[in-house]
Amino acid sequence: MENQAIDIKDYLNIVKRRSKFLLIPFIVISILSIILSVVLPSVYRSMATILIEEQEIPSDLVRSTVTTFADQRIQVISQRIMTRANLMEIIQKFDLYSKERKNKSEERILEKMRGSIKVDPISANVIDKRNGMPSLATIAFTLTFDNSNPALAQKVANELTSLFLKENIKSRTETAQNATLFLSEESRRLKDKINEIQTKLAAFKEKNLNQLPQISQLNQQELTSLSSQLLNLESQERSLHERQFYLEGELAQIDPNAMATNAAGGRVFDMKDRLKMLESQYPSLQASYSAGHPDVIKTKREIDSLKKETGSNTDLNKMNAELTGKKSELASLLKQYSGKHPDVIKLKKQIAILQQSLVTASETQTTNPLLQPDNPAFITLKAQLQSIQAEVESLAYTRSQLNQKTDELRQSLRQAPLVEKEYIDLIQDLDNTNLRYREVSAREMEAQISEQLEVERKGERFTLIDPPQEPLEPMSPNRGAILFLGFVFAAAGGFGSVFLAEMLGSTINNEKTIASILGVLPLSSIPYLESKEEKDTFLKRRLIIVISTIIALVLTIIGFHFFVMPLDVFWYKLLRVIGNL
Repeated sequence: MENQAIDIKDYLNIVKRRSKFLLIPFIVISILSIILSVVLPSVYRSMATILIEEQEIPSDLVRSTVTTFADQRIQVISQRIMTRANLMEIIQKFDLYSKERKNKSEERILEKMRGSIKVDPISANVIDKRNGMPSLATIAFTLTFDNSNPALAQKVANELTSLFLKENIKSRTETAQNATLFLSEESRRLKDKINEIQTKLAAFKEKNLNQLPQISQLNQQELTSLSSQLLNLESQERSLHERQFYLEGELAQIDPNAMATNAAGGRVFDMKDRLKMLESQYPSLQASYSAGHPDVIKTKREIDSLKKETGSNTDLNKMNAELTGKKSELASLLKQYSGKHPDVIKLKKQIAILQQSLVTASETQTTNPLLQPDNPAFITLKAQLQSIQAEVESLAYTRSQLNQKTDELRQSLRQAPLVEKEYIDLIQDLDNTNLRYREVSAREMEAQISEQLEVERKGERFTLIDPPQEPLEPMSPNRGAILFLGFVFAAAGGFGSVFLAEMLGSTINNEKTIASILGVLPLSSIPYLESKEEKDTFLKRRLIIVISTIIALVLTIIGFHFFVMPLDVFWYKLLRVIGNL
């Protein structure tokens, strides 16, 4: 059994016996790898390095309105730059992918263009100013563009770098301007709202002036004062009514038409008084004498003369007083004498004449038909009584005004809680709006400073520290790796084909195979003896294979020359690849 183990000699026999399965895949894969390493176009990469610099002015003094992180801003700018319009403009400007544009869609061209552009951030451990701990932050990024033409790769990379820098400035400026514009609009809106609330508050105060909280205490004090005034008025009215009752009692005891005298007890007669005296005596004379009696005629003439001189009419008050006196005198006489007594008859006649004169004078009187009192005491008391009545009326009017004012104050105090709630709501709304307005105004000023910071490029900015250069070496493909892997795959393919052919083959090639099948070794082995015809057939078959291989190789080379790459160019590239190796 030990002799049945496969050794290295058996493997060599297998390789020798299956040599065509080893050589054909090895040669084909090797040739393909060589062609691939030569045919694949060189791709050149032009790279720019852009540094992310912090703002020059400390953020504690001026805070920027651009709050996005660098990674996020880089991605946003990349998306803005790699739009269809921008990429198509660059493609047309530098005539990129001229061959592909003839037979490929615009979407495929744009996809290839985007695949050639790469933006890679460069991160480093920095100290976070907020917590003092080290953290990973993006401090720079690289922008690369790949193309088969090194000069074209540099130009496009330069164009993309310029777009990146411009878009960053534009983006930051627009962000700062938008923030300022938004805060300005918000500030204006809040200012209009403040004016609106102030207008409402002014109208509310005007409408509810007496119910405002700050007036309620004054209203309460005024109501207390009015109550005291009403009590004083009641006391004054009581005093005035008492005085009125007293004067009315005194006035009722005084004759309003009693004759008044001077201090000496006598009267001083003027023309009017003389006329009054004569008019009082004239009825007595008429009662005592006839109409033709000289005294009657004399008195009548004097009365008429005095009337003409004074322009006065008959004093009805005096006549009425005299009539009253005569009636009193008649009553006294009737108590002493009978009705036929001469004095009684005479007095009755005088009364009748006075009554007739009074009636006549009343009918002819045109100036003052009413009787006027002439008693000074009566007149004085009457004036005092009228003054008291006027004062009572004034106090009554004052009382009505005070009561009306009291009712108004009580109504105001009853309505004050409801008014106070609405008033407090308006005040709170105004205070909150003012507070919000001050905050927005402060932020608006900060936004304006931040906008100026971005306009003057004092904020965080992108700085080109390594501009794109024209690449001298291609970055791909790695031709050495392609050749190495090609030979590895060629050897693996050859040996794999040998192994597969040996496993699938059904022929018995040595004694070990028979022993493995029968379990015993053969007695002897006879080598295969081929005839002359078999040898000639084998040679012819080999010759046909060689010729066919040569023809196929020639046809492949011709097709490669006309359809893939000219042979001289291929040879030049192959030499360069070998030289680089």
